[in-house]
Amino acid sequence: MKKLFPILLFSLLAFVSCSDDDDKSIPVDNAVVEFINAKYNGAKIRHAEYDGNGLIEVEILHDSRLKDVYFDKDNKWVYTSWDVRVAEIPAVVKESVVVAYPDFVIDDVDFIERETGNFYEVELDKGNATVVLFVTPEGEILDSSTGEPGTSPVVSDEMRLFLKEKYPGSVIIDYGKNANGMLEVDIMHDNIEKDVYFDNEGNWVYTSWDISPASLPDKVNAALAATYPQFYVDDADYIERPEIVYYEIELQDGNFEKVVFVSPEGEILNE
Repeated sequence: MKKLFPILLFSLLAFVSCSDDDDKSIPVDNAVVEFINAKYNGAKIRHAEYDGNGLIEVEILHDSRLKDVYFDKDNKWVYTSWDVRVAEIPAVVKESVVVAYPDFVIDDVDFIERETGNFYEVELDKGNATVVLFVTPEGEILDSSTGEPGTSPVVSDEMRLFLKEKYPGSVIIDYGKNANGMLEVDIMHDNIEKDVYFDNEGNWVYTSWDISPASLPDKVNAALAATYPQFYVDDADYIERPEIVYYEIELQDGNFEKVVFVSPEGEILNE
């Protein structure tokens, strides 16, 4: 078999380089091919390209499954993932998910292999809300929202406790850094999607959510009508800060827009 290996290696490289006319296709390094042969015995390399994060994504056919194997710029293995049918996930995993999110429905499942451990990535849906869980094969939930274990940014235990106390029953549905460098945590609370912002030290900065213009308090509408009679309300958000709460209202008059801040009592705050 050792004498045949160089021929096999050449054949795999030729297949990946020439079999796909897509200009995104890239050749596969020998080190990548060797790793795949060793870890996924009998695998057939189908395609390779760079993913959106700059990793090398190699699609293989192994054990009658399509699997995506990812490598960094130095051709070091990062992780492997593949689709899993809901019926295939272990009962203990499904039970953990159902207990944690009883009102959600499992929509999609992937199995992730990393050097540090394996886990299921489970996507749950409830109406317009989506939650992604990472669960070990033994049923331990590693994270309660989008963000793979070991990656950053993360929602700390202190932040989770804050959310639990300030917004009881809330569910984290997504998070990430915003344009200002703050951590934005999207939650579903009282059937309302809210954006909660934390600074780099994990301190709560503010929370905001959309408000229907029709639901603005009478005092707010009266203040707007008296101060900006020619404008109409185009959009409104409710803002909670540690020291104050107010409405952020976008007014429009033809092509002219104006943003004003109004207290629930009808006081214009930025005049």
